[in-house]
Amino acid sequence: MKKLISFLRSYLGHVGAYFMFTMLVFILFSMAMGLPSDTFNTPLVWTSLLFSALVGVADYVFHVRFLGSYFVKLAIHGILCTVAFGVSFVALSGLIDRGKTGLFGILGFLIFYVFLAVVRGIYHAIADRSMSENEPYTNLYTPKNLDK
Repeated sequence: MKKLISFLRSYLGHVGAYFMFTMLVFILFSMAMGLPSDTFNTPLVWTSLLFSALVGVADYVFHVRFLGSYFVKLAIHGILCTVAFGVSFVALSGLIDRGKTGLFGILGFLIFYVFLAVVRGIYHAIADRSMSENEPYTNLYTPKNLDK
């Protein structure tokens, strides 16, 4: 039961963070475009929540061990997040009927994700390098008990 509660707490934390970030991006975008801020767009909130839930599920690709490299996991995560964006903001909002608008939305998201992935990858490489510098060197080829 503790593992289930821990899993749900972690998942809901991820979903909440993504939802907050998504809504912040849309609020800043609407302010930059000069859209009226006194309106509350309920469908945008629901599609943002769906997007956040799907990205929260996609985050668990980083826990899959057989994928190996962090950068492979990041690429798969990017594909899953792009699909989540396409499903929640393009397909369900009706932008898929307008063709180019939906495609430009997906490409815009993909460019934004690649930018964030580069920043995250650089941070991961630096953090991984600093962790490996702090570990003591162990020789794998020399037996440990040479005195016996």
